[in-house]
Amino acid sequence: MVRKLKKTHAVKRTSTALRLRGVNQRRDAIESTRERILASAARLFAENGFERSSMPAIAKASGITAGAIYKHFRSKGELLLEVVKRSFESTPLFMQNPESATATALPRLASAYTEPELKLVRQLSIEVHSAASRDSKVRRVLALSDEVAMQYISDAIALAQREGRLDPKLNPEFVARLFCVFVMGLLHMDTLLPNLIGDKSWRDFVYERIATLIGTG
Repeated sequence: MVRKLKKTHAVKRTSTALRLRGVNQRRDAIESTRERILASAARLFAENGFERSSMPAIAKASGITAGAIYKHFRSKGELLLEVVKRSFESTPLFMQNPESATATALPRLASAYTEPELKLVRQLSIEVHSAASRDSKVRRVLALSDEVAMQYISDAIALAQREGRLDPKLNPEFVARLFCVFVMGLLHMDTLLPNLIGDKSWRDFVYERIATLIGTG
């Protein structure tokens, strides 16, 4: 009887382990497919633009059927936003950490946009703003994202003011908006100022101007 119970428990453990293995394998397969879609979409959006990159083309580049792509992303706009988000998060300067919440980090964050390594980020950011003018869903999500970013910067400015490190007369909201406008200009460097991309003197100049704008310089 005891031997039979042990055997039953062993069978149940094996069955459970196999089910869990199957679940993990399916989850890994889904994640792998999602990553392939994001990588293909990032490349096509950057090379061809948002409008000229179709979902079937992205699906083909990802090695899946046109219909299967909608199991992962409901629309091309949603896919673009996720691609842009991933681009930022893959850059250490834009990862969430305590330092990135301080006013003194803002000049470094802005000057990073002048670097060659952020070309994809610049291109995709332009695409998402362009898409927002034609896609209401992208526009709503982008508006929310911009609002969160400006609030994030405004809070960092206000904190520095309370700590006595910045001029208390500064309007944190205005500083945040001007910072974002400045960065929006840097996004167009690949077409307006391609010769200054990666230029150390230009990067230092941007850093200094932002530091002066905020009052940390």
